[in-house]
Amino acid sequence: MAAPRVFISSTCFDFAEVRDSLISFCQGFGFDVVLSEKGDVFYHPDLHTHESCVNEISNCQLFILIIGGRFGGKYRVDPQKSITNAEYISAKELGIPVFTFVKETVLADHHVFQKNKDKKFSKEIEYPSIENQNYAENIFEFIDAVRSSNVNNGFFPFRYAKELHENLRKQWAAMFFDFLSKREVSNQLKSTSESITNLSIASKKIEELIKQIYRQVDSAGAEESILAIDEESEASKFFERVAKKIDMPIFVDPSMIDSLKIKCPNNWWDFLLKFDGFEYINGATSSDGRETDILVYSPSTAFISDISGEFSPSERKTFNTFKKEYEKFVSVSELTKQKILEKYSQF
Repeated sequence: MAAPRVFISSTCFDFAEVRDSLISFCQGFGFDVVLSEKGDVFYHPDLHTHESCVNEISNCQLFILIIGGRFGGKYRVDPQKSITNAEYISAKELGIPVFTFVKETVLADHHVFQKNKDKKFSKEIEYPSIENQNYAENIFEFIDAVRSSNVNNGFFPFRYAKELHENLRKQWAAMFFDFLSKREVSNQLKSTSESITNLSIASKKIEELIKQIYRQVDSAGAEESILAIDEESEASKFFERVAKKIDMPIFVDPSMIDSLKIKCPNNWWDFLLKFDGFEYINGATSSDGRETDILVYSPSTAFISDISGEFSPSERKTFNTFKKEYEKFVSVSELTKQKILEKYSQF
């Protein structure tokens, strides 16, 4: 049975006991633990050991980062970074969940650093938690890099190994809960999808049954009646889509029905603008900064569709669907038009 692999990244000498304690802790969850000093990393003969460590992260599903007062070995590929920096960056790029812990004394000195880093005497400050003062800024900037990440930027201060265990236990329990919740939602969506499919099948069966009854009752005029029903159903799709967009089943002003019997506008949005509430906004700004013309419905300001401008693929699809369905409505007889308009104007 496959088990998640947990990569533990930190300087080794100062955190030897902490790293050892995490072995039994992680194994208690049934996880496999990857520690470089325990031979868990495959050191490829054609690569430097640093690169082997970084490459091994792609085979892991969880990443524990521990930051203390030592910089550690310089990363061979980029000496400005430590090997721990490089391992963290790799985990982040791969999208692996990272659980970060910072030594409490280091975090306290980090606050001092943050408060004084722009002052002239900042270089003269000594930080008791940092083993080599030459690397103090590197370590503090590493903490900042973790904190400033767009996602997965949480971290926990700690003094003892048991504090890592307590926080990891809570975090992993929450992660498992999140997995189960999403699984439940997925099952509900699957069930809903199956119900919709079954409803669609039942609807088609009922439709066929009604058509058969029509044919038996009125063999001469059945086909014409069935065709008229199908035509009205297709021509109603435009109104159904609009009603769904504005979340209102009735939006046609009864007083407008007679005037619309004469002629429908060429454009579907010009048709909707004849009814109260629909508004054309010229030069609107989309969520991604593009300038576009849109149609909305007030007072809810429900967005209907983009009308002109640079469309995204989904916007183009929506626009074309409205166009196609409106054209179907325009093509039906005046009597059918009136029946549809009346259906969307009566409470």
